[in-house]
Amino acid sequence: MSTSHKDNLRGKIFPKGQVVIPALLRKKYNIQIGDPIVFALSDEGILLKPVATAKTGSAEKLFGIYASHRAAHDGLSQTDITRSVEDGFTEEWKK
Repeated sequence: MSTSHKDNLRGKIFPKGQVVIPALLRKKYNIQIGDPIVFALSDEGILLKPVATAKTGSAEKLFGIYASHRAAHDGLSQTDITRSVEDGFTEEWKK
């Protein structure tokens, strides 16, 4: 990818050596919090490159968050879950 002066984005180094990657670039290259990157040395300076990884979808992330809770409540039936959701909804509706 060739760059011109108009393509250059500016940033700064923070006290702990942190650099903020502009949102435009994070979106373009699908870079998420915690994604690994590589610092490649070149004649022109330092090149930051995202490491290609299999992305986890939102549903998988949510399942991972609640996996331990789900394991502790494996005995719940669909009827139990539906009743709990309805009870919670009606409690909030009454407030």
